[in-house]
Amino acid sequence: MNVSEYIVSFLELKGIDRVFGVVGGAILWVCKALSESRKIKPVFTNHEQAATMAADGWARVTGKPGIVFTINGPGMTNTITGIAQAWTDSSPVILITGNSNLSSIRYERECGVRQYGTQDVRTDQILQSITKKVFLLERAEDVRKCFQEAYELALSGRPGPVCIEIPINIQSAEIQKEIENRNVAKRMQNKYQIEKLCSEEIINKLTSAKRPLILAGQGIRLAGAVDVFRIFIEKYKIPVVNSRMGIDTITSDSRLFVGRAGNHGSRASHFAIQTCDVLLVLGSRLAPNTTGYDVNRFSKQSYKILVEVDEKELNKYQLKINKTVHADLFSFLQCLNQREDVGSMIDTVSRDRWISCCNGWKERYPIMQEEYYTSPKLSTYRVVEEVSKQAGNNDLILADTGSCCSIVAQVWQIKKNQRLFISGGLSAMGYWATALGLSIGNQGSGQVICFVGDGSLQMNIHELATIKSYGLPIKIYIISNHGYQFVKMSQAAYGIVPPFGTDEEAGVPIPNIQRVVEAYGLHYSSCSDPQGLKETIISTLGSCQAEVCEFLVDTDQEVCPRIKSVAREDGTFVAPEYENLYPFLEKDLLEKELKAALY
Repeated sequence: MNVSEYIVSFLELKGIDRVFGVVGGAILWVCKALSESRKIKPVFTNHEQAATMAADGWARVTGKPGIVFTINGPGMTNTITGIAQAWTDSSPVILITGNSNLSSIRYERECGVRQYGTQDVRTDQILQSITKKVFLLERAEDVRKCFQEAYELALSGRPGPVCIEIPINIQSAEIQKEIENRNVAKRMQNKYQIEKLCSEEIINKLTSAKRPLILAGQGIRLAGAVDVFRIFIEKYKIPVVNSRMGIDTITSDSRLFVGRAGNHGSRASHFAIQTCDVLLVLGSRLAPNTTGYDVNRFSKQSYKILVEVDEKELNKYQLKINKTVHADLFSFLQCLNQREDVGSMIDTVSRDRWISCCNGWKERYPIMQEEYYTSPKLSTYRVVEEVSKQAGNNDLILADTGSCCSIVAQVWQIKKNQRLFISGGLSAMGYWATALGLSIGNQGSGQVICFVGDGSLQMNIHELATIKSYGLPIKIYIISNHGYQFVKMSQAAYGIVPPFGTDEEAGVPIPNIQRVVEAYGLHYSSCSDPQGLKETIISTLGSCQAEVCEFLVDTDQEVCPRIKSVAREDGTFVAPEYENLYPFLEKDLLEKELKAALY
């Protein structure tokens, strides 16, 4: 067989039945081999960015690397946003990019010329900062080793994307027909090492604490540890706040669920973070949009334990961590769960009082406000709340970036097997194209629900054709506020009035969405009246086909509560206290709530 045929056989052996991409001359032989496969069905998108995002989504629901194929030059550069997305949010994607003849590549790179062949650019230099590794396959006989290493690297430790460049003449070179299939070792420690890491010191801290709290991040999901995590929190009776990427690690009806933390979090979660005595951080990189930008104020009173698989994330900028543990979360939590004497070590009365305190904060400071129900204008909060109520237990929910993303993160109530996907690190407009891969890779009984703003929709608008072509029954809910409401809100907070480049009046081109959707052959509906909200959502969710529903919402909808900087008279800004989200509480009331945790 030739190299390209080997690559396809390798992917087949790994159980990969879908690949995503756009064809081109430099990937000719790989495309030919894919066309001859009986096990792999290619998905052709209209843009390489969307292909990469779709592969990312497919990877997240299947647990296998998402495969993207493209050409060098413009095909590769079009993937960059999708690859950067996979990099920041730890998704295993393998980008297979064709390239010029090997001799041309060597000449270009050894001599340092700007370009030699048509479409040639330095793929290695462009992608090295947003991939775990960039491979250049220079010898046909190395294909076996190259792909095995790339496959394992994408999945191991903290997952992420890799890139394999294959020169056009190497793609067609012949090799011996031998395929090695090794299992990837996902666990990074043996039993002895894990037991050592799960020390008496940590167990004693967690059991003796009066007000322990867990900050749960996406790393729990990446480690395949959601089930063992849910067992762990019940056994140790520890309340949970989520980072934005860790929302689906706990169901919202759990008595241990406090809320979501960060720039657009909940008051209850921030009160808990600022009053807990032990904070266990699991699989969160403690990004500034989680801790607030003045990190010295973040849970400054607590003893902090950070468990993280990525060793580089253990030393946090300006934030004091009392105990760091470099470990795979599945093994770490499984080890803690094996302790049978935990119940006798916990002061149940004290622990139940703390849990009741956290639930009291949730009840007194709900995200949903009365004004969202009484206003004649349709609130984005009501839209998200109603979709959440009607969604099924196994549905996959995706939120593109912007105000709809923050509101989904605040409002959505996670049910038992639901997954929630957000562009956490890159926050890329057009992220909604990831829903293509979620739908194709979905192995459950639920459906894919996608929230996207009317501005972000345009970034990958051409993929409506892909949805139609492949018959993907995605439910797309467009939050239509005539532009970029989130940016508009931020500009107003900093005194930029009138807003610049955020809506139609400021020059942002927003087309007639109904005409666009129908031109792509999809079914369109809309809702602007709060009275018709529930009926519209039930109708679209009950459909067996793709649905695009436009909600004409209040264009002045603010995202609240949120961390909001305060302007000084000299024009500078100062970050507020982490526990006092905007709209700010009176000092006496804030002090009263924080003291409630101290009994």
